[in-house]
Amino acid sequence: MNIDFVILAAGKGTRMGGDSPKVLANLAGQPMLQNLINTTNNFKQSKRIVVVGYKANEVKKQIKTTKNTDWVKQNKQLGTGHAVKQALTSLRKGSVSVILYGDVPLVSSATLNKLISSAKNNSLALLTFNKDNPSGYGRIVRKGRNAIDQIVEEKDASASQKKITEVNSGIMAIKSNFLSKLIPLVKNKNAAKEFYLTDIVELANKNKISVKALLLKDNTEVLGANNLQELHDLERAYQKRVAESLIRSGVRVADSSRIDIRGDVEVGRGSFIDVNSVFDGTNTIGRGVSIGPGCFISNSIIKNDVTIHANTVIEDSIVGNDCEVGPFARIRGGTEMQSGSELGNFVEANRSKVGKSSKAKHLTYLGDTTLGARVNVGAGTITCNYDGNKKHKTIAEDDVFIGSNSSLVAPVKLGQGSYTGAGSVITKNVGKGQLAVGRGKQVNLKKKKK
Repeated sequence: MNIDFVILAAGKGTRMGGDSPKVLANLAGQPMLQNLINTTNNFKQSKRIVVVGYKANEVKKQIKTTKNTDWVKQNKQLGTGHAVKQALTSLRKGSVSVILYGDVPLVSSATLNKLISSAKNNSLALLTFNKDNPSGYGRIVRKGRNAIDQIVEEKDASASQKKITEVNSGIMAIKSNFLSKLIPLVKNKNAAKEFYLTDIVELANKNKISVKALLLKDNTEVLGANNLQELHDLERAYQKRVAESLIRSGVRVADSSRIDIRGDVEVGRGSFIDVNSVFDGTNTIGRGVSIGPGCFISNSIIKNDVTIHANTVIEDSIVGNDCEVGPFARIRGGTEMQSGSELGNFVEANRSKVGKSSKAKHLTYLGDTTLGARVNVGAGTITCNYDGNKKHKTIAEDDVFIGSNSSLVAPVKLGQGSYTGAGSVITKNVGKGQLAVGRGKQVNLKKKKK
């Protein structure tokens, strides 16, 4: 059966502290709305109808969608019922419509499947949850164990109805032909003079369409964000959910409340992630990897049995099997570390290749550099790759030994098995097996007697 997701995303979000549309507020490194759309993309035969309003073009520009997406404009925000009305012409015949909200992005695929299954049986299926302090939420008025009589909004609720703790999430599913029949019947005879989507519950009952409740056990699925505090709470709930998912998959996480995943990450079994590590973009982490505290990993591939020490930054790079990185290292710009190589404390590598079992363990900068196998780079070594106009390459072939505090002025090539003396400035190529010493001659002067 076709599934049409109607996503309401027209709000302004003035309480978010800026002038961007609310649904563009950042959650886990991407707009809230994007998180929700990604969830709906998991459903076969699905279509998205996104109802936009405030700064509609900005929303469309920042959101990545599939081909099966319609954008519908709500010129005036006259309530949720009015918003859904704008989407009716985009619904497919015989489909099930699912109403979602761009600022409620954590609803799971499993919950949506249950909701859709219930709606297939000629029902209006509604997602509800219990809230200790239900102020501001529409109250669920039941007429049986799973049946709902009506939803009463806070402004219109009686004193006794305000005591009800089961509230409306706003998320619902219904056959599209039923939705198209009921929405035009919604009126704005209420305190706010708005067209409430919730009125279709009472209308469905009058039209002999059963209304069923799906009571959530995990309320984080329907957390929304209307202000910065709620956005913060939403972020923490999302991060905890992802961390616990990693734990279930066989990854050891030091503290599920102190990890941030801002994008997509795959982590192999037997790996360990210490506190305050951040994963940005798309990352693949292998098996048996140990990631120390305070690390930042972005759009990178970390292969098996790698040790990443504290406060290391790895961006757009590949770290091979059995490598060791950090602490306080920065690996970036498409750098590739081959198996068994090491880049240690306060080492930076940019647009470089580090060969098998090669090492730069202390205070080194490798820019536009290719190291062969088993190269040893002494502490304090730098590659001088920029002449003020262009970047140039440094090449060190297999088994090169670079003495501490060497400056390699690119373009330069160090042949296989060659050496540089400590403190040398190397400006010319060094042949195979040669020792290069490029430093001023030492002069020892006697101290003059007074």
